[in-house]
Amino acid sequence: MRVFLGLWLSLLVVLTACNSPADEPLVQVATASAPDAGYITYRHQSGVFSIRTPSGWIPNDLPDENGVRVEFSELEGTQSVVRLTVYVVNTGEPMSREAFLQTASNYLPPQDLAEYQWQQIGEAIDQADGSRRVTGVRYYPTIGARVLNIFMQPNGRYFSALEADVTEASDATLNTLRTVINTFRPNPDVLIQEGQVVAGLSYAGNISFSGYLSWVDEDGGFNITGSVTNNQETSIEAIRLTGTIFDVRGNQLSEESLILTQDVLHPHESAPFRLRFEGGRPANAVRYELAAAARVADFSLRSFYGEENFEVVQNPVSYTDAGNLRISGQLLNRGSRLVRGVKVIVSVLDEQDNVVATETQFINKDQLLPGEVDSYEVVIYDLGGAPARYDLTVMGTAE
Repeated sequence: MRVFLGLWLSLLVVLTACNSPADEPLVQVATASAPDAGYITYRHQSGVFSIRTPSGWIPNDLPDENGVRVEFSELEGTQSVVRLTVYVVNTGEPMSREAFLQTASNYLPPQDLAEYQWQQIGEAIDQADGSRRVTGVRYYPTIGARVLNIFMQPNGRYFSALEADVTEASDATLNTLRTVINTFRPNPDVLIQEGQVVAGLSYAGNISFSGYLSWVDEDGGFNITGSVTNNQETSIEAIRLTGTIFDVRGNQLSEESLILTQDVLHPHESAPFRLRFEGGRPANAVRYELAAAARVADFSLRSFYGEENFEVVQNPVSYTDAGNLRISGQLLNRGSRLVRGVKVIVSVLDEQDNVVATETQFINKDQLLPGEVDSYEVVIYDLGGAPARYDLTVMGTAE
């Protein structure tokens, strides 16, 4: 870790705090336009905070059982980069100075709950307005080391932390971050549920990957298959996965994204995925990274009709005339609602529980009434390894 940190020290940039330092002049010459001119105001749906951002920034409200967590990303070239994360927690009672400093320390331990290493650079800087600024490097298993400027502040019973990612940021990006951070406005009059301030894990820690393999199919496509797990205590939806291939110098060679076919992931639930790079594996590729983002389940959860509503009878595994693996059977809608768009998701695993293939297939009938039966058939056309067993999940959209 020490050697790796040495490569990043030149990237550390100090951003201004949420308010001007006490030693700045009280009177300043007015500029032609405000620094945030042309920005738009983002106000969290709870009303607990607002912030002004460039119109191209995309907010993503992340599930967090303890408070409110929103990440803001922007497109830099062809890559989407999360440049700012806002975290607000209702601690239950107004914080004394000692309580705030202890809470700030709890938020940035050497190793957080997602087992991500954190290395602080220099001493924490306490601002005149009571906030604290900390600079350091957090190492993520999938995206590597990220240089962060973190601003923490108390507002009555609320603890707020703004994490600005300044990794390889241009001067323009740094100026934008500086401006955005200074527009952050918590609203202590809005009441959200109480929670505990936990270690500074990002959403990358709340969606994890396992059982992943990389392989090339018969048509030359480069595939990454595996399983993604929701580690939150909250259901999530619209789960977007992104795979990126790099060369030895860290240059991005190729990127592919997809929305998970499983509409909703309940707490601690897993689902298979397959990312396919049609152009194949670049000759100078040395590594790939996986990333995930999602939102708290709301829209899809209202009509989500999960596997607990189905009874599934599985036929013996067979093969097509072309030699492809065939998984078939019958399913019964044993729930109480009419369901449409019923789909079967199959993941095939090897002896080491790595996902070697996954396919999704809709049943023939457009809808299933309560008590109605239909058959299903899923054919696996590409395999990245020797199949040992398979998992099957059924879901649909209820009326």
